[in-house]
Amino acid sequence: MRELLGFMIIACLFFSCKKEEKINPYDLVVDTTSKGPNQQAPPDPTSIAGLHQLIFAPTCANSGCHDGTFEPDFRTIESSYNTLVLQPVIKNNPQGSFNFRVVPGNESASVLVERLLTDIDGQSGIMPLSIDPGSDWNAKRDEYINNVKAWINAGAKDVFGNSPVQSNLPPQLRGIFISPTGSTSPFPRNVQTGSIEIPIGTPSVDVYLACTDDATAVEQLTYLKAKVSASLNDFSASPEENLNLVNAISETGYDGNPADFRLKFTISLAGIPAATPRFIRAYIQDEAETPTEIPNSSSAEYIKRYYSFQIGQ
Repeated sequence: MRELLGFMIIACLFFSCKKEEKINPYDLVVDTTSKGPNQQAPPDPTSIAGLHQLIFAPTCANSGCHDGTFEPDFRTIESSYNTLVLQPVIKNNPQGSFNFRVVPGNESASVLVERLLTDIDGQSGIMPLSIDPGSDWNAKRDEYINNVKAWINAGAKDVFGNSPVQSNLPPQLRGIFISPTGSTSPFPRNVQTGSIEIPIGTPSVDVYLACTDDATAVEQLTYLKAKVSASLNDFSASPEENLNLVNAISETGYDGNPADFRLKFTISLAGIPAATPRFIRAYIQDEAETPTEIPNSSSAEYIKRYYSFQIGQ
């Protein structure tokens, strides 16, 4: 009897000390929404994310095109958005109908749509010029263009669904030409180097710049300075030259269309060796707190060379 009583006491102690097992109620929930490993719902084809995935990345960001070589930059969703919405056009139609690549809410004012539909200036071709293997652009062209229009007309919202805020855009240069001092007859451009070619023995030249701004007339722009440098990117040691306002001279601008050249300064060529490029930058201020440098060190190299000259070959 004594052994039985001892056994019962030990058994009670054992079972009373055993840890109580708890049930996690979430273990009983069955996931009916899983799409499998690493699988996500495709983006809305009329959103900037959808346009980038289906059109811009596979069709436009190919090598030598909009791969960061020049704008628009279609390498990422962010670069696509930031170089499209309310960004000034480079190539326009002969009537100069377009101011921005994408105007939120207005497909007909957006040059992006026009570039997809027509050869805007008769020599640039209809975008896209080349299509990567595997792209379904040719099969779905009309559908994709309608998606671009839908995104624009819905307000050209960013990847988070936010509507863009039109801020003060910086001044833009639309072109440059250089002529003998006192003349307005432009020197030709060297197609190999991209620089304006000045004959050997020319003592000085006049440099004319065409400038526009989204909100400020050229006459009301301030600072108006220029620098000339032998370096592609370093202008720190270059003295500033005053840009003088002159009567408009109509000449061909950067986009191949006529532009009004209103700003001018004169350069002495004494001491500049032949076949050595000199690069030009303008410093112009609108309503912003500081002047805008045009072009700047982040600009594409071919644009920097467009604003350059050299003496002879």
